[in-house]
Amino acid sequence: MLKLEYILIGKLPKTERDMLLENLRTERECGRNVLEWDSAKKHIQEEKRVEGALAKERLAEKVFAEKAILVSGDAKELNEAQRIGMAALCYLVPGDGRTQRNEAAAGEMEVTSPADMYAEGMEEIDGSFLQHVYERHHRIPWIILKTPRCIVKEFSMEYLDALFELYAGKGMTDYMEPLYPYEEEREYQQAYIEQMYRFYGYGMWIVCDRNTGELIGRAGVEHREELGGELELGYAIGVPWQRQGYATEVCNAILTYIKDELMLPSVSCLIETGNVVSEHLAQKLGFHYCETVQIDGKQMRKYKVAFY
Repeated sequence: MLKLEYILIGKLPKTERDMLLENLRTERECGRNVLEWDSAKKHIQEEKRVEGALAKERLAEKVFAEKAILVSGDAKELNEAQRIGMAALCYLVPGDGRTQRNEAAAGEMEVTSPADMYAEGMEEIDGSFLQHVYERHHRIPWIILKTPRCIVKEFSMEYLDALFELYAGKGMTDYMEPLYPYEEEREYQQAYIEQMYRFYGYGMWIVCDRNTGELIGRAGVEHREELGGELELGYAIGVPWQRQGYATEVCNAILTYIKDELMLPSVSCLIETGNVVSEHLAQKLGFHYCETVQIDGKQMRKYKVAFY
Protein backbone atom coordinates (compact mmCIF):
# COMPACT_ATOMS: atom_id res chain seq x y z
CA MET A 1 0.00 0.00 0.00
CA LEU A 2 1.32 3.42 -0.98
CA LYS A 3 2.15 5.60 2.00
CA LEU A 4 4.31 8.69 2.40
CA GLU A 5 7.06 7.81 4.89
CA TYR A 6 10.03 9.98 3.85
CA ILE A 7 10.29 13.69 3.10
CA LEU A 8 13.61 14.38 1.38
CA ILE A 9 15.21 17.82 1.40
CA GLY A 10 17.42 18.59 -1.58
CA LYS A 11 19.25 21.78 -2.52
CA LEU A 12 17.42 24.87 -1.30
CA PRO A 13 18.45 28.40 -0.26
CA LYS A 14 19.17 28.48 3.47
CA THR A 15 16.22 30.70 4.36
CA GLU A 16 13.80 28.46 2.46
CA ARG A 17 15.36 25.31 3.93
CA ASP A 18 15.07 26.66 7.49
CA MET A 19 11.46 27.64 6.88
CA LEU A 20 10.59 24.23 5.46
CA LEU A 21 12.29 22.37 8.31
CA GLU A 22 10.40 24.47 10.84
CA ASN A 23 7.13 23.64 9.11
CA LEU A 24 8.05 19.94 9.17
CA ARG A 25 9.36 19.69 12.73
CA THR A 26 6.44 17.53 13.94
CA GLU A 27 6.42 15.12 10.99
CA ARG A 28 7.95 12.28 13.01
CA GLU A 29 4.74 12.26 15.05
CA CYS A 30 2.93 11.40 11.79
CA GLY A 31 5.27 8.49 11.11
CA ARG A 32 7.34 10.35 8.52
CA ASN A 33 11.11 10.83 8.48
CA VAL A 34 12.67 14.04 7.19
CA LEU A 35 16.00 13.25 5.51
CA GLU A 36 18.58 15.02 3.41
CA TRP A 37 18.65 13.90 -0.24
CA ASP A 38 22.21 12.57 0.11
CA SER A 39 21.22 10.54 3.17
CA ALA A 40 18.30 9.11 1.23
CA LYS A 41 20.60 7.81 -1.48
CA LYS A 42 22.62 6.02 1.20
CA HIS A 43 19.37 4.55 2.53
CA ILE A 44 18.65 3.11 -0.91
CA GLN A 45 22.12 1.55 -0.97
CA GLU A 46 21.45 -0.11 2.39
CA GLU A 47 18.21 -1.64 1.07
CA LYS A 48 19.93 -3.31 -1.90
CA ARG A 49 20.88 -6.32 0.22
CA VAL A 50 22.96 -7.81 -2.60
CA GLU A 51 26.02 -5.65 -3.17
CA GLY A 52 26.57 -4.81 -6.83
CA ALA A 53 23.36 -6.44 -8.09
CA LEU A 54 21.78 -3.98 -10.52
CA ALA A 55 18.34 -5.61 -10.39
CA LYS A 56 18.29 -5.35 -6.61
CA GLU A 57 19.44 -1.75 -6.78
CA ARG A 58 16.64 -0.83 -9.17
CA LEU A 59 14.12 -2.65 -6.97
CA ALA A 60 15.37 -0.82 -3.88
CA GLU A 61 15.10 2.50 -5.71
CA LYS A 62 11.52 1.75 -6.76
CA VAL A 63 10.43 0.59 -3.30
CA PHE A 64 11.96 3.63 -1.64
CA ALA A 65 10.63 6.04 -4.28
CA GLU A 66 7.08 4.87 -3.61
CA LYS A 67 7.43 5.93 0.03
CA ALA A 68 9.07 9.33 -0.50
CA ILE A 69 8.78 12.85 -1.84
CA LEU A 70 11.63 15.21 -2.74
CA VAL A 71 11.62 18.98 -2.19
CA SER A 72 14.41 20.58 -4.19
CA GLY A 73 15.41 23.51 -6.32
CA ASP A 74 18.08 21.54 -8.18
CA ALA A 75 17.29 20.26 -11.68
CA LYS A 76 19.70 17.33 -11.39
CA GLU A 77 18.11 16.08 -8.18
CA LEU A 78 14.61 16.52 -9.62
CA ASN A 79 15.58 14.60 -12.75
CA GLU A 80 16.92 11.76 -10.60
CA ALA A 81 13.68 11.68 -8.60
CA GLN A 82 11.71 11.54 -11.84
CA ARG A 83 13.90 8.69 -13.13
CA ILE A 84 13.06 6.45 -10.19
CA GLY A 85 9.38 7.46 -10.07
CA MET A 86 9.49 9.60 -6.94
CA ALA A 87 7.04 12.42 -6.20
CA ALA A 88 8.67 15.85 -6.22
CA LEU A 89 8.00 19.48 -5.36
CA CYS A 90 10.22 21.97 -7.21
CA TYR A 91 11.31 25.20 -5.54
CA LEU A 92 11.33 27.90 -8.20
CA VAL A 93 13.15 31.19 -7.87
CA PRO A 94 11.43 33.68 -10.21
CA GLY A 95 13.77 34.56 -13.05
CA ASP A 96 16.41 31.98 -12.11
CA GLY A 97 16.77 30.76 -15.68
CA ARG A 98 14.91 27.47 -15.26
CA THR A 99 11.77 28.73 -16.98
CA GLN A 100 11.52 29.65 -20.61
CA ARG A 101 9.00 31.42 -22.82
CA ASN A 102 6.93 28.96 -24.83
CA GLU A 103 6.08 30.76 -28.06
CA ALA A 104 3.87 27.93 -29.27
CA ALA A 105 1.64 28.27 -26.22
CA ALA A 106 0.68 31.90 -26.65
CA GLY A 107 3.49 33.22 -24.49
CA GLU A 108 2.95 30.93 -21.51
CA MET A 109 5.84 30.12 -19.19
CA GLU A 110 7.06 26.56 -19.44
CA VAL A 111 8.90 25.02 -16.48
CA THR A 112 11.89 22.94 -17.51
CA SER A 113 12.62 21.19 -14.20
CA PRO A 114 10.44 18.06 -13.79
CA ALA A 115 8.14 17.97 -10.75
CA ASP A 116 4.55 17.27 -9.76
CA MET A 117 4.05 20.78 -8.38
CA TYR A 118 6.02 24.02 -8.10
CA ALA A 119 6.40 26.59 -5.32
CA GLU A 120 8.13 29.97 -5.14
CA GLY A 121 8.40 29.88 -1.36
CA MET A 122 8.26 27.47 1.57
CA GLU A 123 6.03 29.57 3.84
CA GLU A 124 2.98 27.31 3.46
CA ILE A 125 4.71 24.04 2.60
CA ASP A 126 4.07 21.53 5.38
CA GLY A 127 3.37 17.83 5.72
CA SER A 128 -0.25 18.21 4.68
CA PHE A 129 0.71 20.05 1.49
CA LEU A 130 3.38 17.49 0.63
CA GLN A 131 0.90 14.68 1.27
CA HIS A 132 -1.29 16.21 -1.44
CA VAL A 133 1.64 16.42 -3.85
CA TYR A 134 2.49 12.78 -3.11
CA GLU A 135 -1.13 11.72 -3.68
CA ARG A 136 -1.33 13.61 -6.96
CA HIS A 137 1.86 11.91 -8.19
CA HIS A 138 0.51 8.45 -7.39
CA ARG A 139 -3.03 9.31 -8.59
CA ILE A 140 -4.55 8.86 -5.16
CA PRO A 141 -7.84 10.82 -4.83
CA TRP A 142 -7.63 13.73 -2.42
CA ILE A 143 -9.86 13.81 0.64
CA ILE A 144 -11.09 17.39 0.51
CA LEU A 145 -12.89 17.65 3.84
CA LYS A 146 -14.88 15.77 6.43
CA THR A 147 -18.15 16.69 8.11
CA PRO A 148 -19.77 14.92 11.07
CA ARG A 149 -21.52 12.46 8.72
CA CYS A 150 -19.70 12.70 5.40
CA ILE A 151 -16.40 12.60 3.56
CA VAL A 152 -16.02 14.83 0.51
CA LYS A 153 -13.31 13.59 -1.85
CA GLU A 154 -12.23 13.48 -5.46
CA PHE A 155 -14.05 11.09 -7.75
CA SER A 156 -12.31 7.81 -8.62
CA MET A 157 -13.38 5.27 -11.21
CA GLU A 158 -14.34 2.65 -8.63
CA TYR A 159 -17.42 4.81 -7.92
CA LEU A 160 -18.64 4.92 -11.54
CA ASP A 161 -21.34 2.26 -11.14
CA ALA A 162 -22.50 3.84 -7.87
CA LEU A 163 -22.72 7.20 -9.64
CA PHE A 164 -25.10 5.73 -12.21
CA GLU A 165 -27.18 4.23 -9.41
CA LEU A 166 -27.30 7.62 -7.71
CA TYR A 167 -28.50 9.39 -10.86
CA ALA A 168 -31.15 6.72 -11.46
CA GLY A 169 -33.05 7.88 -8.37
CA LYS A 170 -36.53 9.28 -8.95
CA GLY A 171 -36.41 12.98 -9.79
CA MET A 172 -32.60 13.21 -9.60
CA THR A 173 -32.24 14.72 -13.07
CA ASP A 174 -35.33 16.93 -13.02
CA TYR A 175 -33.17 20.03 -12.56
CA MET A 176 -29.70 18.85 -13.62
CA GLU A 177 -28.06 17.25 -16.62
CA PRO A 178 -28.10 13.43 -16.72
CA LEU A 179 -24.92 11.40 -17.12
CA TYR A 180 -23.61 10.44 -20.54
CA PRO A 181 -24.04 6.85 -21.77
CA TYR A 182 -21.82 4.52 -19.70
CA GLU A 183 -18.71 4.31 -21.89
CA GLU A 184 -18.83 8.01 -22.74
CA GLU A 185 -19.24 8.90 -19.07
CA ARG A 186 -16.32 6.64 -18.17
CA GLU A 187 -14.08 8.46 -20.65
CA TYR A 188 -15.34 11.85 -19.46
CA GLN A 189 -14.68 11.07 -15.80
CA GLN A 190 -11.20 9.71 -16.53
CA ALA A 191 -10.31 12.89 -18.43
CA TYR A 192 -11.82 14.98 -15.62
CA ILE A 193 -9.61 13.30 -13.03
CA GLU A 194 -6.48 13.81 -15.11
CA GLN A 195 -7.17 17.37 -16.22
CA MET A 196 -9.56 19.23 -13.92
CA TYR A 197 -8.27 18.01 -10.57
CA ARG A 198 -4.61 18.24 -11.58
CA PHE A 199 -4.93 21.71 -13.10
CA TYR A 200 -7.22 23.47 -10.61
CA GLY A 201 -7.02 21.31 -7.49
CA TYR A 202 -10.81 21.46 -7.19
CA GLY A 203 -13.92 20.56 -9.16
CA MET A 204 -16.98 18.36 -8.64
CA TRP A 205 -16.34 15.90 -5.84
CA ILE A 206 -18.23 12.94 -4.43
CA VAL A 207 -19.91 12.76 -1.04
CA CYS A 208 -19.60 9.50 0.88
CA ASP A 209 -21.07 8.31 4.14
CA ARG A 210 -18.34 8.65 6.76
CA ASN A 211 -19.13 5.30 8.40
CA THR A 212 -19.95 3.05 5.44
CA GLY A 213 -18.07 4.72 2.57
CA GLU A 214 -21.23 4.54 0.46
CA LEU A 215 -21.67 7.17 -2.26
CA ILE A 216 -24.58 9.43 -1.26
CA GLY A 217 -24.13 12.46 -3.51
CA ARG A 218 -21.95 14.94 -5.37
CA ALA A 219 -20.90 18.47 -4.55
CA GLY A 220 -18.17 20.87 -5.53
CA VAL A 221 -17.20 23.96 -7.46
CA GLU A 222 -16.39 24.59 -11.12
CA HIS A 223 -15.82 27.58 -13.38
CA ARG A 224 -18.98 28.25 -15.39
CA GLU A 225 -18.44 29.56 -18.90
CA GLU A 226 -21.94 31.08 -18.98
CA LEU A 227 -21.03 33.17 -15.94
CA GLY A 228 -17.86 34.53 -17.51
CA GLY A 229 -15.71 32.00 -15.68
CA GLU A 230 -17.19 32.67 -12.24
CA LEU A 231 -17.02 29.83 -9.74
CA GLU A 232 -20.28 27.90 -9.36
CA LEU A 233 -21.34 25.67 -6.47
CA GLY A 234 -23.13 22.49 -7.46
CA TYR A 235 -24.64 19.75 -5.32
CA ALA A 236 -26.86 16.67 -5.57
CA ILE A 237 -27.86 14.31 -2.77
CA GLY A 238 -29.26 10.87 -3.56
CA VAL A 239 -32.94 10.21 -2.93
CA PRO A 240 -32.52 7.95 0.16
CA TRP A 241 -30.56 10.72 1.94
CA GLN A 242 -32.66 13.74 1.01
CA ARG A 243 -34.47 15.88 3.60
CA GLN A 244 -31.98 14.86 6.30
CA GLY A 245 -29.75 17.95 6.25
CA TYR A 246 -26.92 16.40 4.22
CA ALA A 247 -26.90 19.10 1.53
CA THR A 248 -26.74 21.87 4.14
CA GLU A 249 -23.99 20.09 6.08
CA VAL A 250 -21.82 19.43 3.04
CA CYS A 251 -22.35 22.75 1.26
CA ASN A 252 -21.61 24.78 4.39
CA ALA A 253 -18.32 22.90 4.74
CA ILE A 254 -17.47 23.46 1.07
CA LEU A 255 -18.15 27.20 1.35
CA THR A 256 -15.77 27.36 4.31
CA TYR A 257 -13.21 25.43 2.26
CA ILE A 258 -13.57 27.86 -0.66
CA LYS A 259 -13.04 30.81 1.65
CA ASP A 260 -10.28 29.50 3.93
CA GLU A 261 -8.36 27.01 1.77
CA LEU A 262 -8.88 28.17 -1.80
CA MET A 263 -9.09 31.81 -0.67
CA LEU A 264 -11.47 32.68 -3.48
CA PRO A 265 -13.55 35.87 -3.07
CA SER A 266 -17.00 34.59 -4.04
CA VAL A 267 -19.05 31.76 -5.49
CA SER A 268 -22.32 31.68 -7.43
CA CYS A 269 -24.98 29.10 -8.09
CA LEU A 270 -27.48 28.78 -10.91
CA ILE A 271 -30.89 27.35 -10.09
CA GLU A 272 -33.53 26.56 -12.67
CA THR A 273 -36.81 28.42 -12.17
CA GLY A 274 -39.18 26.15 -10.30
CA ASN A 275 -36.53 24.38 -8.23
CA VAL A 276 -37.88 25.80 -4.98
CA VAL A 277 -36.00 23.35 -2.75
CA SER A 278 -32.60 24.41 -4.13
CA GLU A 279 -33.50 28.09 -3.90
CA HIS A 280 -34.41 27.64 -0.25
CA LEU A 281 -31.10 25.87 0.40
CA ALA A 282 -29.12 28.59 -1.37
CA GLN A 283 -30.74 31.26 0.77
CA LYS A 284 -30.12 29.19 3.88
CA LEU A 285 -26.42 28.99 2.91
CA GLY A 286 -26.18 32.78 2.64
CA PHE A 287 -26.56 33.25 -1.11
CA HIS A 288 -28.37 36.33 -2.41
CA TYR A 289 -30.42 36.53 -5.61
CA CYS A 290 -28.75 38.55 -8.38
CA GLU A 291 -30.62 38.08 -11.65
CA THR A 292 -32.37 35.65 -13.95
CA VAL A 293 -30.45 34.52 -17.04
CA GLN A 294 -31.29 32.22 -19.94
CA ILE A 295 -28.94 29.29 -20.51
CA ASP A 296 -29.60 26.58 -23.09
CA GLY A 297 -33.23 27.63 -23.32
CA LYS A 298 -33.80 27.45 -19.54
CA GLN A 299 -34.55 30.27 -17.14
CA MET A 300 -31.85 30.15 -14.46
CA ARG A 301 -31.88 32.22 -11.29
CA LYS A 302 -28.38 33.34 -10.32
CA TYR A 303 -27.45 33.52 -6.64
CA LYS A 304 -24.12 34.66 -5.22
CA VAL A 305 -22.26 34.81 -1.91
CA ALA A 306 -19.17 37.02 -1.39
CA PHE A 307 -16.54 36.23 1.26
CA TYR A 308 -14.43 39.37 1.01
